[in-house]
Amino acid sequence: MPTRIIALIVIALVGILPSRLGAQEKKYDVKSGIITYETVTIEGRVRIAGRIVLYFDQYGRQECKDTYVNGILKESVLCDGRTVYTLWHDQRIVFKRGPATSGTEVRFDWEAMPVTEKAEGHIKRLPPLTIAGQVCEAFERITPAGVIKYAGANHILLDCERNLKGENWVMRAVSVDETSSVPPSKFVPPAGYVERETHF
Repeated sequence: MPTRIIALIVIALVGILPSRLGAQEKKYDVKSGIITYETVTIEGRVRIAGRIVLYFDQYGRQECKDTYVNGILKESVLCDGRTVYTLWHDQRIVFKRGPATSGTEVRFDWEAMPVTEKAEGHIKRLPPLTIAGQVCEAFERITPAGVIKYAGANHILLDCERNLKGENWVMRAVSVDETSSVPPSKFVPPAGYVERETHF
């Protein structure tokens, strides 16, 4: 179940950072790359460590996010530029989630955050951070449930820390490779996976 917990947390982030650009447009300032994140989830006394590897091309139009637990690839969410899919590797199942409105990831964008929340002080800038060799802009969002901090560069989210009631979760980039080209096969469901009706 740790995989499902991590997946639900990551999926929930999509609703937190709004994106004005869809998967068909230039979401990132970098054409292609591979970013590796380390994650830590703490719920009560349970601590779950994980790893996420994000692949992207065509400035974020195509994306694939691989989620590992205990070093094992458990789940992938991918976007071919038109459709978003979720893969459960242990069961070799692919769920077709629907049209690619924002790909698999959110666009890190201070300008897209609500003006009213900025004016009321619920969203405010933080000092720049250096993460995985990248100088990042940073800001925090104060909610009734707690505080969420974000940092990123080139419109790519590189760090997210959620300190909410009953939930502490960190996703932090540990390596950023913006020179690699990613094979097109990374963005389409692999052969041999059974398509099932989406559960999302």
